[in-house]
Amino acid sequence: MTVMLAGVLASLSWAATIPNAQEAQIVVTLHPSSGHGEVEPVGASDIQVELAGTSAHVVGLKRLSGDLADTQLFVLLDDSTRSSSLGTQLPELKTFIESLPATTQIAVGYMRNGSFGMVQTFTADHEKAAGALRLPMGIPGGNASPYFALTDLAKHWTSKEPVDRRAVLMLTDGVDRYYGNSMVDDPYVDEAIHDTLKNGVMVYSIYLRGAGVYGRGGWSTNFAQSRLMDVSDQTGGHAYFEDFTDPVSIAPFLKDFEERLSHQYQVTIQTLNGKGIQPVKVRTELPGVKIQGPTHVYVP
Repeated sequence: MTVMLAGVLASLSWAATIPNAQEAQIVVTLHPSSGHGEVEPVGASDIQVELAGTSAHVVGLKRLSGDLADTQLFVLLDDSTRSSSLGTQLPELKTFIESLPATTQIAVGYMRNGSFGMVQTFTADHEKAAGALRLPMGIPGGNASPYFALTDLAKHWTSKEPVDRRAVLMLTDGVDRYYGNSMVDDPYVDEAIHDTLKNGVMVYSIYLRGAGVYGRGGWSTNFAQSRLMDVSDQTGGHAYFEDFTDPVSIAPFLKDFEERLSHQYQVTIQTLNGKGIQPVKVRTELPGVKIQGPTHVYVP
């Protein structure tokens, strides 16, 4: 589907307020187990949430569609990507940006020197945003670390406007040149996860090979893709890649991404225990429905 589906507001049910409880929001994706079609409207009672091993009270649920679909999407490209890797994909990326609904604001930036270089601030003018795309510089290691850049973006999100969804779409090889590929746990990845969760940002990524020879081997690529998956899974996003090489086309990835955005709900939960980053599990017992959400959430 190339156009966001027009949704309906799911039933909104509120439970009694718990004194001294904290509230947190998470965004989940609901779609048929078959992977096709629509899910019947659901209510708060259809969703079960476990926070830090304890049942959390679900006090609200709303479908993020129609007038409630306000989203800020930051397209973050890696300036150390091979020009040939991204060059053939730019038309598809432009088409995707231009097809997004008017409720989606787009910003565009490039990873370089461990930070993000803004080339287009958030705008509802999708043609303008698509026009800001360019080929990467293709300098090996020029991004320093995609996770440094992601942390910098999360900490300095360029819009203070309140929206129900913030998301990043990263196009990168995921290689952390500051930490290497000999250890599974990467503190810079952990920091990026912490800061994106704290600032309510879902992270989606598409693997594209970087310039130069570093990170080209199967071992390095496997580590890089695993780290991209870790960031996406914990924040409620998704990582896309096609084996250890560049995809022939990113159009199927972008179509799936758009499908996910059109089937998302905001879940509001109450909790009495703990603050900061907490593990979370979301499930539903509705037949024929698959639910996907973040593995962690920030509790203020």
